[in-house]
Formats: sequence, structure tokens, C-alpha cells
Amino acid sequence: MKPLSEQDYYETLEIPQDASPEDVARAYHLALSTYAEGSLAGHSVFSEGDVEVIRERIEMAYQALSDPELRVAYDAQLARQREEEHERPAPPDPAALAVAVSSAVDSVESLESLELDELDDEDGEFDGPRLRRVRLRNGVDLDQIAAVTKVNPTYLRFIEEERFADLPAAVYVRGFVKGYASCIGLDPERVAKSYMQRCERNRESPKQRSIFSRR
Repeated sequence: MKPLSEQDYYETLEIPQDASPEDVARAYHLALSTYAEGSLAGHSVFSEGDVEVIRERIEMAYQALSDPELRVAYDAQLARQREEEHERPAPPDPAALAVAVSSAVDSVESLESLELDELDDEDGEFDGPRLRRVRLRNGVDLDQIAAVTKVNPTYLRFIEEERFADLPAAVYVRGFVKGYASCIGLDPERVAKSYMQRCERNRESPKQRSIFSRR
């Protein structure tokens, strides 16, 4: 059964919309007796406050349906409401909504991966995020690069994340970067030169500079 607040007056009195005036009156008196004070049927299920609200609703329903003019106006109102509900778009299917959200996320990732397209053939520093975007644009997985270069995928991820302290000696990193660049369609020498300059700058700590400085 619908909640009381969502029921129309016919549903409140539990009668069809074409009920006769006699049926309306009979249903009204039956409903009143069901929810009358002291009625076990009503008070065994509802609290006193709820029963009072139900009785008020029953009175309103009877007043609207027992008067011919009010009933005609109420029926017209019901017809308009049902027409509006029929025209109202149905809520989206959860599965379809999930697919739409997933597609939107994929589109955003695609835009992210394409934002440096025009820079790939130009001069500029090749840092980890740029290499990752090029890889994603070309649809290459780290596991695929690892299979070709025989480089541990963890090191490939460290290259993209620029975790320089976790990478091995520079001679090895240079080889890793050259292999990575070849797999994603970039010039290995140019990428390795750019990336290693960045790697060496970040690996040179202030402590090391102070030790070897001749100021």
C-alpha cells in the first residue's frame, strides 16, 4: 500500500474512481469505524497521532468526493497529475548510468593523454608525467614495455613517477628510458638525454654540492 501522503482520495477510501455516491458514503463510514477512538484495528497498528492524521485524511476525502462539483474538479486535477507523471522522463537505469559515467571518465583520460600531442615532435623536457601521457595516448601498457625491454615494471613505474631515489645507477636508468621511449614511439636518444638531465639534477643533493664545492 502507498504511504498515506501519496494516496489519492479514492485510494484513501479504498474505492474505484467510478464509485457511486452510495459507495463513497459506505466506504467513508467503514473507514471511520476502523480508525475510531478505541478501535482495536487502528490502535493495534498506529499510534494515536497517526490515527488522528488518518481520520483527517478520511474526512478530506469524503468532503471532496461526496460533493458532485468538488468531485468533478478533483477528478480533473487527478487527470492532470497523471498526465504530467506520464510525460515525466523515467529515472535513468542504474546500469546505464554506470556505463555513461565510465564513458565520461574514459573521455577525460583520453583528453589528458592527448594534451601533449603537438609537443611530442618538438623540443622540450621529457619528464615522467609527459612520458606517461604519451604511453596512454598510444595505448601501451607498462607490462607490454616490460615484456619487450625485460625491465621490471616497478622500475618503469618509478620512471613515470620520477622516484629518482628508488631507481638504480644512472647507466641502467638511461637504458631503461631508451627502451621505454622506443616502445611508445619516441626518439630514444632525445628522450634519454632529456630525462637523465632531470634525473641527475634531482639526485644531486644539497649535501653533495657542499662537499664538492670549492667556495
